[in-house]
Amino acid sequence: MGSIKGIACVFLLVSLIFIALPASLSAQNTAAPTTLSAELSRLQAVAVNSARSTTDRLSAFLLMGRLNQLSGDSEAALKAYEGALVLAPDNGRALVTMAQFLISIGEHERADAALSALLARERERSITVQGQYLGALLAAFRSGNTRHLAAQADDPDFAAYRSGIYYTLWRITGVASWERRLVTEFPQSPEAKIASGDVRFPATPLWFLFNGRSDFNFADAASHPAESQAQVQPSPPTAPARQPAPAGNAQASSGRLLQAGLFTQEANASALAQRLRSSGFQPLIVPRQLNGRNHFAVCVHSGADVNAMLARLKSAGFDAFPLP
Repeated sequence: MGSIKGIACVFLLVSLIFIALPASLSAQNTAAPTTLSAELSRLQAVAVNSARSTTDRLSAFLLMGRLNQLSGDSEAALKAYEGALVLAPDNGRALVTMAQFLISIGEHERADAALSALLARERERSITVQGQYLGALLAAFRSGNTRHLAAQADDPDFAAYRSGIYYTLWRITGVASWERRLVTEFPQSPEAKIASGDVRFPATPLWFLFNGRSDFNFADAASHPAESQAQVQPSPPTAPARQPAPAGNAQASSGRLLQAGLFTQEANASALAQRLRSSGFQPLIVPRQLNGRNHFAVCVHSGADVNAMLARLKSAGFDAFPLP
């Protein structure tokens, strides 16, 4: 199995990418640029204004979430997306956006709940297809089950997601034919650029779920490799003190690291580590930086057999995947 965590975020915020809004919400003086804080303040005022239409308020919440997400403020993004769902709990666009974001930060259970609500009834076809794609991705990331994702690879309904599908299947399964299809059919895609080594990236999951990824300037990255690499390489995490393996269990500290959870709060990571420990595993907490923010990854060493340990974790109720 290839490295799932190698699927990485490669967006550079040279400028903010704005979602199209209703005319009543998006009218701006395009001659004068605005700051991120000013735009967020404007959107906040619209979002909480009960005199505005639900459509305007919902769009404001979703755009606030996206701007915060692209600028690396995951907590503010989550709060904005939650606000959208409080306003319109069954809105398909809000549900699919929330599910996409939750997958990108590793909140798999909540993402699954959002997708279940999304797919529970008939919706606009494009929303349903995106939800099905995200569901297949989630299954692949949680358990390594790529069956649904592979079925989508040749389904014309999922043509818009095909480069991401190829890339994910290649990185998870390690099957070279998926990489060949990627670079042959989509040579200019962000995924193909990463596969061919033209772009280096920070190690965060699901980079292709971020809107605006296609606006990354690959020509600039190729012509200024040293500069672009310095911009996108993450700060190296500080290696934690390794917990000693118990006697008679030499595999407990060998093999690859399998990530069972990723949290912004260390207390939540510690709680999962304790659950793993109570189930007979030897977890460790690895500090990581994602999008410039501190996170805590809860990991278990695989020992000699990655698949066997993944299966053991799964049977104990824990979803995990290998880190690079």
